[in-house]
Amino acid sequence: MLCASLITLGLSVIDPRLFQGASVWHKPWKFQISTVLYWWSLAWFISYFGPTEQFSWSRRFIVWMSLIAGLFEVVYISWQGAFGLASHYNTSSPFYGAMYTAMAVFAVLLTSTAGVLGYKVLRDQAQTFATSLALRHAIGWGLIISSVLGIVTGGILGGRANSGGHWVGGTTNDALGLMVLNWSRDGGDLRVAHFFALHAMQILPVMAMLFIWLTPSMSANTSKRFIWLLAFAYSGFCILTLIQALSGAPFMN
Repeated sequence: MLCASLITLGLSVIDPRLFQGASVWHKPWKFQISTVLYWWSLAWFISYFGPTEQFSWSRRFIVWMSLIAGLFEVVYISWQGAFGLASHYNTSSPFYGAMYTAMAVFAVLLTSTAGVLGYKVLRDQAQTFATSLALRHAIGWGLIISSVLGIVTGGILGGRANSGGHWVGGTTNDALGLMVLNWSRDGGDLRVAHFFALHAMQILPVMAMLFIWLTPSMSANTSKRFIWLLAFAYSGFCILTLIQALSGAPFMN
């Protein structure tokens, strides 16, 4: 997937075609990079488990469903991008309507794998998850936040096929959006909340590792409580960005 993203990035440079003000290859590239991060994170966190988990049904579900669902999403989005056509919000024919529904189903299945892994991390009664207590809770809650809020924000996004898509007021075009991310600068953009929700699984563990490094003498239970507070604050931040977008206000102007 990383190799595919490099090829797609090259195509965006040499192909002048635009879709909604951005390169037709820009959206496929963003989803390819996002999938790389998602798969890499799952692999990183699963590696903390001992060998007894190697052949469990939950681990098989996490690995295979994330691969199948991730590939379906990226292949269809890249295929549509190659022809300059919309993948999201495209219900212009029965086929495209069915594919949009399939995308929603696979997106939920893909995001649910993070929730299953997060639950397993937090419920590891056998203590086979080989890392500190604070980092284990940061990983577990980060995965669950990504799963729950990712599905919630994605559901709100997906349900706006006939009411403006991810834009809420402002210019319905990515040409004037923020660099790389393309978030609207003159209106609400629901992609902001979805982005921060999905990437909780990377952001919380990285913040936890920084906190553990800065406070080496803090007790394990105190560090764990700080991680809970951090997870609660991060969830609140995601919800605030969702409310901000729904009100028609830009995240950054």
